[in-house]
Amino acid sequence: MRIDQLEPTSSSADPFEIPSELLESVRRHQSHLSALIVSLRAAGLDDDVVDASVRTLVDSYADDLTVAIRTMMKESHNG
Repeated sequence: MRIDQLEPTSSSADPFEIPSELLESVRRHQSHLSALIVSLRAAGLDDDVVDASVRTLVDSYADDLTVAIRTMMKESHNG
């Protein structure tokens, strides 16, 4: 999968291949982001709640990506 194949499509992303080891994480967080957007729109929440919700999602994604990248680096080093 390439970054320009994600839905919704980013207009500013340069195409590059997403490593297969990261695809599950990318897809899961893309789904979470889509659900968050729907929930926030439906709830009509104030800016502070929107900020906190987005920060929680981004922090979770950063944690997942860090673990996945470290695993890939270890496998590359050991392989």
